[in-house]
Amino acid sequence: MSLDETTANMQPTENTEDNDGVDNAVDMTFTKEVRKATKDVHTLTDVLVNAKFAFALSDDEVWYDGLLVFYELYKFFETHLPERLLPKELHRTAAFERDFAYFYGSDWKKTYEPRPAVLEYLSLLESVAAKNEVLLFAYAFQMYMALMSGGQLLQKKRMIARKLWIFPKGNVEQEQKQAKADAALATDAATAANIDLDDKDLMARPMPEQVTICPVGCEATYFPTRIPKLKSKLRRIFNELYGNLNEQTRAEYIEESRNVFRQNMELLRTVKGVNRANLRKLAIAVIFVTTIYVAFKLAVK
Repeated sequence: MSLDETTANMQPTENTEDNDGVDNAVDMTFTKEVRKATKDVHTLTDVLVNAKFAFALSDDEVWYDGLLVFYELYKFFETHLPERLLPKELHRTAAFERDFAYFYGSDWKKTYEPRPAVLEYLSLLESVAAKNEVLLFAYAFQMYMALMSGGQLLQKKRMIARKLWIFPKGNVEQEQKQAKADAALATDAATAANIDLDDKDLMARPMPEQVTICPVGCEATYFPTRIPKLKSKLRRIFNELYGNLNEQTRAEYIEESRNVFRQNMELLRTVKGVNRANLRKLAIAVIFVTTIYVAFKLAVK
């Protein structure tokens, strides 16, 4: 059977779900293979995000400009990949556009133009799509998984910083659970290069809890469906695709998966307002520390 026949005739495999609708039967073998092959460039991306956006993401200008650089990519995937490869419940274009209308105004498209780095990325995606839609799926898979993992953590931290997400008083268990997940994710980038990834790591890794509220302007990272269920569905599609590839096409798939991170790093470097936001946060921290120090010195006199 040809690759085109395989993808055209894909049928959903039998679901094995618990009472919460979360699929527990997804084989992680292929995920492990691709993850190992991309972990070095993935780590570099994590380092860049942590270094460049450590204090800046609570700044609206930085957050929405960050969404803007990736908006065209999600729109491209959703207009070039069929539903059998990219289910509609994952689509983000309309959510991105509502967020932009909130921040930039309802006529934001009148003055909007994709920046050169975005146009170069789109040109690359055009060439990949023309070659093989399965290779385009390699980009989409990484991008949607990122939105459902790191995207949830970043949005939650942003909401907390802006007091849009407040834990109920006395909910110590929730706070401790979130702190544990955040700590695991924060150290992941620094240790990934020294970890021998196995099935236990991939399946038991603490992940940020899903953003379950949707204030206006925060729709891009909000999924009404439970994220573990969406991830399972996407992994099933990946398994069927990757499992039917020959060795040469698998090598091409892995190379394009690596390229996702390289291209994303170039886009991240174009996000506007980061230095200004970081300097402002740093200035506030310096003033706070100085104030505490002066108050302490006065108190001991």
